Amino acid sequence: MDVSNPIRSVIPSVHGDVLAVLARTDVPLTGRGVAGLVEGVSRSGVQKALLALTQAGVVLIEHQPPANLYRLNREHLAADAIVALATIRQRLISAMRTDLASWDRPAWGAWLFGSAARGDGSAASDIDVLIVRPDGVTDLDVDWADDVDRFAADVAGWTGNPCAVIEYSRSEFDALLISGERLAEELRTDAIGLTDRRVPHRAAAARAS
Repeated sequence: MDVSNPIRSVIPSVHGDVLAVLARTDVPLTGRGVAGLVEGVSRSGVQKALLALTQAGVVLIEHQPPANLYRLNREHLAADAIVALATIRQRLISAMRTDLASWDRPAWGAWLFGSAARGDGSAASDIDVLIVRPDGVTDLDVDWADDVDRFAADVAGWTGNPCAVIEYSRSEFDALLISGERLAEELRTDAIGLTDRRVPHRAAAARAS
């Protein structure tokens, strides 16, 4: 599934892009306003999609001369499914946080990073997660490994995308943060926390070490 634009995986057309925009707001939008929020599609293409969706009753139109205003018909039987598709990325992040919090020995920290965090992936992209083991847990701990494997399998089942988990110990993670490696900077700029732990800036990480 394209986690950055999940509705496209089910409705692979401009119709899906338009529905994703309307599903994320209760504020009526002009055709120009919708077009401005849909990437890579002409305004005429958006208008044709709005017309078709209006005729199907999925989108409601309100005439406010000189413009028409559009909004998702939330009473339509398809509305709940449309909203669910449009919000998959947020729901995925919430599900991952809930899963990690349920572990008998919760991770010291965990972050979603890469294309899934940036929102620029594709249907073929991995779901990249970095997990820092808590003190006292090693990479040879069988029960911990089972939790990690189950988590990765759950994420893959939820999305259809492989879940690539990178594990670090506390000391390895601290070293990463002061290394200047690309991954460290990516964590600081793009990563989404899956626990309450934040990624410190390089200077702060160096002082802490």
